[in-house]
Amino acid sequence: MPATVTRPHRFLVPLVCLAPLLANADAGLVVLALPDIQRDLSMSLIGAHWVTNVYVVLVGGLQLLGGRLCDRFGARRLLLSSLMAFAVTSALCAVAPTGWVLLAARAGQAVAAAVLVPAAMCVLLTMAPGEAQRRSGLALWAASGGIGSVAGVLTGGLAATQLSWRWAFLLNVPLALGAFMASRRLEPGDKPCPRGAAVGVPGALLLVGTLLTLVYAMVSVADQGFGPSTCALLAVAVVLGGSFLRCEARSAHPLIPVVLLRNRSLATGALGILFVAAATGPVVFVSSVYLREAHGYSAWTAGCALLPVVGGVIVVGRWSSHLLGRYGPRLPCLVACGLTGSGLVWLASLSPDSEYSTRLLPGLVLVGAGLPVLWMSCELAAVSTVGRTVVGAAAGVVQCAGQIGAALGLAVAVTVYSGTGHSADGPANPGVLTEGATRAFWCCAALMLCVALTAQLGLGPRRSRPVSDPTTGGFTLP
Repeated sequence: MPATVTRPHRFLVPLVCLAPLLANADAGLVVLALPDIQRDLSMSLIGAHWVTNVYVVLVGGLQLLGGRLCDRFGARRLLLSSLMAFAVTSALCAVAPTGWVLLAARAGQAVAAAVLVPAAMCVLLTMAPGEAQRRSGLALWAASGGIGSVAGVLTGGLAATQLSWRWAFLLNVPLALGAFMASRRLEPGDKPCPRGAAVGVPGALLLVGTLLTLVYAMVSVADQGFGPSTCALLAVAVVLGGSFLRCEARSAHPLIPVVLLRNRSLATGALGILFVAAATGPVVFVSSVYLREAHGYSAWTAGCALLPVVGGVIVVGRWSSHLLGRYGPRLPCLVACGLTGSGLVWLASLSPDSEYSTRLLPGLVLVGAGLPVLWMSCELAAVSTVGRTVVGAAAGVVQCAGQIGAALGLAVAVTVYSGTGHSADGPANPGVLTEGATRAFWCCAALMLCVALTAQLGLGPRRSRPVSDPTTGGFTLP
């Protein structure tokens, strides 16, 4: 990684924060367009849902590898490459003639995003000149991710209603190409590792296999219950997970460097991010699908109904860096847990005759209000003592934790919701759909308790002071 911090450009933070916006937006891009995709490409219901699942799982499983590649080849170089790859694969998604081609293009899009996000975070952490600038950058990063989650659903709903679902993918192309051209102006401060350095590809493949099998097993529960095939899939996931741990323990160049495994702040922050993503990730999906199926909202109207989440993110996100700078990560994180947890409990009290303005709206606002502080406090704790030689791997750990949490949380929520309220034959009774949605929100609220416990036991009560890193000349982040 860079030996010196290069002079940052004035557009550095907005530019790199486009990465989580694009990646998160594409995770929800097809949520409201799945019925149209299923119809146009003659896909089965399960196959159509894998248009979302394959993206989320591959992004989550490969971000550790993406972070290691940043340390190996340089973050700026990979930022440029991944932006171009994201534009190309988005165009392929837009013109896909069959379901299999769309799934393959989505997989390619996920690989590009898995490199893009840790590369962008690595650029942000190494080029921002001071602690205050890094806090502000991470605040905008967290807000961009939250906005992207809703913007993707909204864009997909608009495209499905007014144009075609293919336009939702085409919109990525000019954004990614514009970011590519702007990123070329960044100063090349990267200093790649020696060519002999390994990046842990076998471990990355085993991790992806574990996640794919686990998510497939959890999705199968809604259709088959805990039958022989589901249990077999869970057993395979356990075997693959054990193989991943064994591979990491024996590797001379593990996917997660040993120095990071010994970093308590990184482990605590990453665990908090995993729980935050698992607790809040399903909210947009469950809310949008529930509004369409139970209340007959159009795709566009359901997307607009989720805008209060963005409002909460924007309003509170402006102050999150100041709160963390003054009080440290623990207290703001606990307060945010109270806000978001209250919103989830409010959403979990839905009834078949609930009005949007009195039940869904307040809950969505509270969830959005707590999101930026939750993300930023955990991310700040995770990278607070990371040396520059492994900052790419650390960024991969942080982002991988978020994507894995989102994938597992979404799988649980979809299983709970679909198991009671959805069938392949069409919408079920609104009362049954409401029961499925409330169960999903209660699961999310329970996961928020895990976030609060992690914050209380693991996050520091005050702003952490930089810790000397003898391998990097005393450089620490932030």
